[in-house]
Amino acid sequence: MIRHHLAASSARSPQWFDPEHQADILAAFDSQLTAGLHDRGPNSPRPERVRELGQLAAASALPARAALLRWGALPGSVRAHLLTSWYGSQVARSSAA
Repeated sequence: MIRHHLAASSARSPQWFDPEHQADILAAFDSQLTAGLHDRGPNSPRPERVRELGQLAAASALPARAALLRWGALPGSVRAHLLTSWYGSQVARSSAA
C-alpha cells in the first residue's frame, strides 16, 4: 500500500471519506463496467486489474477504502472528469488567482 503524507497530497484529490465523492466514484466505476472493459487506452488499467479492484472494493467494509480501490480502476480521463466536476478546471483556478 502506498502511504501519502498529508502535506504532499494534492488539493485536487478525492475526499475518500466524503459520501458524495464515494457515490460519484462508484457511479463512474459502474458505468465503466457497463460500457465494457475491452477498450484499453494508455492511461487505463488492464481489464483483469479493473475486475480485481472491483472485487476488492465490493468486499471491503470500509467505504473510503472501497472508493480508493475503485478510483484505481478508473481510466485517467474519467478521473480527470470527476476532479473537474468536484473542483473546477485547472485553467479556471489559475486565471482566478
